Amino acid sequence: MKTAFLFPGQGAQTIGMGQDLYNNIDIYKQTFDICVKGSEIDLKAACFEGWRMDESEVVQPAIFAHSISLFNCLRAEGAAAEVYAGLSLGEYSALCAAGAFGVGQCAALVRKRGRIMDEAFPKGEGGMLSVIGFSVDEVEKELEGFTGAYVANHLSELQTAVSGYMRDLVKLRERFDSKGAKMTSMLSVSGPFHSPLLRGAADEFLGVLRGEGIAEPDGTVYSNVLGAPYEKGSDMRELLAEQMCSRVRWHDCTEHMIASGVRRFVEIGPSNVLSKMLKRRVEKGVIVESIRDLDGLKNYLETAR
Repeated sequence: MKTAFLFPGQGAQTIGMGQDLYNNIDIYKQTFDICVKGSEIDLKAACFEGWRMDESEVVQPAIFAHSISLFNCLRAEGAAAEVYAGLSLGEYSALCAAGAFGVGQCAALVRKRGRIMDEAFPKGEGGMLSVIGFSVDEVEKELEGFTGAYVANHLSELQTAVSGYMRDLVKLRERFDSKGAKMTSMLSVSGPFHSPLLRGAADEFLGVLRGEGIAEPDGTVYSNVLGAPYEKGSDMRELLAEQMCSRVRWHDCTEHMIASGVRRFVEIGPSNVLSKMLKRRVEKGVIVESIRDLDGLKNYLETAR
């Protein structure tokens, strides 16, 4: 059965994530400790106690550490996938799982990414708004006339995130609520991510990426910018930098995976957000699972054998 491993992005974090795995699974602990060393952050305090988890510089390596350590537990038990994909930050977990980055290297890289994103915009002036119940075309129509708001994440057929100035997002939330949105909410992020407002940050991060070695992935990995797999020889550095200031085409990624024959989706990380969206989309016969903790890991390995 063609399998895709999926990795969540920022916003998926929970206090205590990974502590049961760290205390009980050697390969998880070993991988997590590599992330601690690579990022030079006390990720145990962050993941297990919530230390500085309001900062992208800490949240991003924390989520990455949990996701990639959990992935290594699966790999050690022989679990494998042909396809890897991740939402925003999760794209780095996907690339690392496919061998494009080393674990410690990627932990350091996503810390730098988080810092640059945090510093890109004055705190409190920009953010992201989640809108459920409108198509992306309908959302774009409502954005007409707002010069500081952009579609940032096209997540599913009726779920979109908008980035922009908070003054515009507040007005847009009122507008979407008044027009019958199923749900609107401000996301817990420090700026207008995945929008042209972060162009300067993307240019800065490209300079960081140019100093990184990137191997050819072992398997198919999806690009958020393309909404499709990286092609052999793709300029990953340009695409990863562009991801910071352009739309995340997650809906396109999942549609492409389904059309290409993926019949088992496994979300690996601290949440089940991606798997919940997929369950509303896929047809009978497609398996959608999530692995977040020690019990989930044990259950998956028992059913996968």
